[in-house]
Amino acid sequence: MNTLYLCPSGISVLEYLKRNNIDTSLESLNDFLKNADESILTKASAEINSLFHMGIMQDDRVVFLSSDTDEGEMAANSLAKKLEKIKGCNTVIKRIKGLQIQDRKEFDRTGIPNLTEVIINEVESNRHYYNIVLNATAGYKAAVPYLTFIGMIFHLPIRYIFERSESIIELPPIPIDFDIERLKRLEPVIDRITSDYMPIKYFRDATGYSYDDIEHDTRDILFREDDFITLRPVGRILYQRYLQIKGNKVYISQIVSKKLEFGSYDKQAFENLFKKMKDPIHLQSKIHPEIKKKGKIDLDCYKGGSTSERIFFYTEDKHVYICEIFMHDEYERTIEQGGLLLEKFENKKTFKEAY
Repeated sequence: MNTLYLCPSGISVLEYLKRNNIDTSLESLNDFLKNADESILTKASAEINSLFHMGIMQDDRVVFLSSDTDEGEMAANSLAKKLEKIKGCNTVIKRIKGLQIQDRKEFDRTGIPNLTEVIINEVESNRHYYNIVLNATAGYKAAVPYLTFIGMIFHLPIRYIFERSESIIELPPIPIDFDIERLKRLEPVIDRITSDYMPIKYFRDATGYSYDDIEHDTRDILFREDDFITLRPVGRILYQRYLQIKGNKVYISQIVSKKLEFGSYDKQAFENLFKKMKDPIHLQSKIHPEIKKKGKIDLDCYKGGSTSERIFFYTEDKHVYICEIFMHDEYERTIEQGGLLLEKFENKKTFKEAY
C-alpha cells in the first residue's frame, strides 16, 4: 500500500534563495528548482528534505497544507511540480484559510480548525487506500503543538526530521481518549463560540453549564474573558473529533439480532463493541485484514483486542452494517469454510438500527 503524506508547507525554499542572493519571484524559483539536483533540494527545502528521508516513492500522495499567504502557496505549488517530476508521486495543494502568523486570533479561531478539517477529510477519503503519515517537519512552528495534538486525537503517526539532519523522529499512533461526550452540551452554541465570544449568561442558559463547570471542568476547551466565553483551539479540535465519532450509524442484521436474543452470547459485551464501531478511526484500527486475504470472505472483520468476540461487517456512506458475530472458536471454523459474502447482506431492509 502506498503512503499519503499530510505535509504542512512553508517558505524554506524562498528563504534559501534569499540567503544565496537569488530573486524570489515565481520565475526565479521555478528556474532554481528546474536545475537543482537532489542534494541541493534537500538543503533548500525542509519539505523535500523530510519527504526524501521518509522514503517517498512513486504513486505516493502528498498533500501540501499551505499557509494562507501568496508566497506560501507559490512555494508549495512549485515544490509539488518538482516532486511529481522527480519522484512520480501525486501532489495536491490545500491553502488553509486563516493559517498565518500576523493575527493570533485568526490563527486560533480559523487557521487551526480549518487545518484540522482538511486533515480529517483527507484521512476519511483515503484511509482505505493509503498508509497515512502526518509530516510535521515544515510550516509554521506555532502549528506544531496542534499538529501533534491532532495526530494524538485522530490516531495518526507523526514524523518529523531535524533541520539539516537525516534522523527521523516518529511518534506512533497514540490511543489517547478524552471525554468527548461532554462536548455534546455545546451543540446549541457551537456556531457562536466557534466564531466569536458569547455572553456567559446566555451560554449557561443554553448549555446548562454552571459557573463551577466553566471555571474547573471545561478550562481545557473553553476560554473565559471577563463575562464572555469562546472555544479554545484545543476545544475546536476536540469538537471536530466529537462530530466524527457521531458520524457512523450502526445497524445489525436479523441473524445478529437473533443470536443476541436467543444464543449463548454475552449481549452486553457485543453491544459495547457495536458502540465503539461508531467511531471511524477506531473501526479502521481494529480491522483484521488477513481474513480477506484468504479469498473466501469479502466482509471486513472487527477484532476488538484481546477478546474472543469477532464481528463481520461492511460500511457504506458512514453506515456500519453488522452482518455476523462469532466467538473465537466458531470464528476459526467459519474463516476456513468461507462463504461470508457481501452479496448475502446487501438488502438494507433486513437490518435494524442499533446506535
